[in-house]
Amino acid sequence: MASDGTDKPAEEPKPTPVFGSGLVGTGFAGFTGVSSTSSAAPAAAAADAGEGDDGADPEEECQAEFKPLVQLEEVETSTGEEDEECLIDLKCKLYRFDSNSNEWKERGIGQARLLKHKANQRVRLLMRQEKTLKIRANHIVMPGTKLQEHAGSDKAWVWSTVDFSEGEQKVELFCIRFGTAEKAQDFKAKYEEAEALNAAALGGAPTATATKGDAEADAEADKLAEEIEAKAAVKEEEAEEEPVAA
Repeated sequence: MASDGTDKPAEEPKPTPVFGSGLVGTGFAGFTGVSSTSSAAPAAAAADAGEGDDGADPEEECQAEFKPLVQLEEVETSTGEEDEECLIDLKCKLYRFDSNSNEWKERGIGQARLLKHKANQRVRLLMRQEKTLKIRANHIVMPGTKLQEHAGSDKAWVWSTVDFSEGEQKVELFCIRFGTAEKAQDFKAKYEEAEALNAAALGGAPTATATKGDAEADAEADKLAEEIEAKAAVKEEEAEEEPVAA
């Protein structure tokens, strides 16, 4: 057949609605959260608005003053060492003899100091545990106290004394050990010097008890003397009650 001379262009297919919505398109434009138009315009508008904030007033700082509900007064603490002069200060390790277990037990590690009181001139030994500063030894250096070498060591000394580190008087057997023999000798020299100072300050006061055995012997002697005196008094009373013969 002959053509009529005019060719009609082919019809393009019409886009169908996406997922049944009234909108048409081939992408995600059909979703309500997605717009085909760019969101750069609102962001640009916000940026333009922010440029005009340079001249705005800065945020004011809080000038309010807050005070505690309870006012605490500063309290001065006293260690009892303010009125004392330090004669020697050496780091050491201190032991005490436990009579129950019959062995040496570590008392602590810290600074051993000989402190001389400025008023009464008496010297005491004070040893505090490092970091905690807990008192591990605290006693007057009594005249007559002898420092003896421990097991032949030239770094350690042993002595017996009446200690007051736990708030009450207690007879203790201490052993003190230093890092070098030189420090041990320096401590002994100052300790003997403290004995001489206390002998002059105490004015002939009785010396420290030498051993525990001597103390027990003295107690037994006093008890025996009291019993003898009591028996003698009874005999005198019996003699007075006896009638005199004619």
